[in-house]
Formats: sequence, structure tokens, C-alpha cells
Amino acid sequence: MTDSAFLPLSGGPLIRPWRGSADALVDAATGHAALWWLRGSRMRTRQGLMDEWAAAAQFPPHFGGTWDALRDALSDLPQGGTFLVLEADQLLQEAAPTEAETLLAVLREVLGDLAPKPFRLVLQAEPDRYETLVQGLRAMGVDLDERTDPLAR
Repeated sequence: MTDSAFLPLSGGPLIRPWRGSADALVDAATGHAALWWLRGSRMRTRQGLMDEWAAAAQFPPHFGGTWDALRDALSDLPQGGTFLVLEADQLLQEAAPTEAETLLAVLREVLGDLAPKPFRLVLQAEPDRYETLVQGLRAMGVDLDERTDPLAR
């Protein structure tokens, strides 16, 4: 897998799905700057999401672990960047459904705050879980262009 067209940091959708293994995504992303890795298996709850994101992006010690604090910390990233979520189908699975909606609202705010700095979220799911991930995102009103997934044919 050498096509890493899903990684450009300008234009395109905020959220991009990735159908394939975590290993394939790691291989495709190797060598790209401004990337942060997040593990969906560690973000099954809101607190887990806050802890994982803070650790991955090295938020300052005063990071409060609230939705407002997440928005502020992501908006303060000087260069923007791309966050790659492995096992994204596990994201907030043990949280109330409203937590996923709140996360999406925060990410949309961050995108507005960071413009023109780049901000992207790539959600990886194994092929047998990919459709479930995409259906869930669409149910929340996320407009996905699956052509951004270089493995989709």
C-alpha cells in the first residue's frame, strides 16, 4: 500500500474512513509529519478518549479533560495535523450516544478554529467492521466521501 493520498493536509473532508488493517495504515502513514496515533480500544469511554488524546498530542499538564478543554487544546495546535484512530469502531462504545455527537460537534468547531491550518481525522476499521463504522458516522450526519479511502474500489 503506497497510496497515501488520504493524508493531504489541505482541502477534503474532516473525517476520512480507512478500510483495512491497522498495520496497513501505519505503513501508509510512515514518514508523514504532523501525525498523531490514537487507539480506539483506549477510547471506549469519554474519560478514556480524553486521556488517550491528551497523551498522544502531549496536551499541557493543565488539560482539564472536558469537551471544552479538548476543543481548546486541539485548536491551540500550532501546525494543525492529522489524527489517525486505530480500531475506530471501538470509539466511545461504552459511553452514552450523546458523547459521540458531542465529539463530532467539538471536531467541527476545531476545524473552524484551525482554518486555514489543516486538521484531519482518519478512522481505521478492519474490513469486517468498516461498514458498521461508516453507517454509524452517516447516522450522525457525517458526510463521507469513501473515495478518500484508498482501499475502496
